[in-house]
Amino acid sequence: MATPHDLRPQSVIISIFGAYGRSIGGWFSVSSLISLLNDVGVDDPAVRSALSRFKRRGVLISEKHGAVAGYALSESAWRTFDVGDARVLQRRTPPPNAGWVLAAFSIPESKRDVRYRLRSRLAKVGFAQVVGGLWVAPKALEADALYVVESLGLQDHVDIFNAEHMAFRTTAGAVNQWWDLTAIASEYESFTDDFKSLCAAYDRAAKPPAPAKAFADYTRALTAWRPLPYNDPGLPRDYLPKIWPGDQATALFYALHDQLAQVAQQYVVDVISAESESP
Repeated sequence: MATPHDLRPQSVIISIFGAYGRSIGGWFSVSSLISLLNDVGVDDPAVRSALSRFKRRGVLISEKHGAVAGYALSESAWRTFDVGDARVLQRRTPPPNAGWVLAAFSIPESKRDVRYRLRSRLAKVGFAQVVGGLWVAPKALEADALYVVESLGLQDHVDIFNAEHMAFRTTAGAVNQWWDLTAIASEYESFTDDFKSLCAAYDRAAKPPAPAKAFADYTRALTAWRPLPYNDPGLPRDYLPKIWPGDQATALFYALHDQLAQVAQQYVVDVISAESESP
């Protein structure tokens, strides 16, 4: 079972909009959101508080359909989900070495808040700081770098390069300095510990999963999984430990995804349909 930290209301709302919302138009009524989050174990006051915070931040837009109050994804949030799902739901395995992408920037002290946002966003998509305004990631994250810079409107301050590491230390040694592989491995191990029993139970089950339970279990697993493909930059196999916990965690998540995702999506559709048909 996912930990309480993984089940923060904000994180679960992100999972619900990201995993289920766009295929049904990106809008949920307040009552359907409350019902769905209750299924995952989040109570009403926590749901309403999280929705208000997302509205203030511009992630969600308060929108009525007829007389029914609800929330829709903002345009920027929708684009972020479109980009992000390619990362979260991509069945990644450690790739062969294809080189690196560098983001080099120089932002004046008078705009240090902008500089901080750029550093924060680069870190969140898997980049590591080499020194000062020079950040590195595997070449596969080039599109992520471009998206971050363009979304912040910093094209005039940033250069993006493709590169190879040449000298004066081993690339493996550099990688271990740039990224905390022990911490990334620990996150994968925690995910596996939290969900291996659940996956085994579904593997043993003689009947298809009950829709409400499938929705709750898959949403918990997805919410716990969502940060991991960002914290892990997708380093080449050559630079990882021989036994890499990401392999087991990835196989586990996709086993749950393949069994539960479609059932969970249909459950969401059924909840919304039942609400629209009620007097």
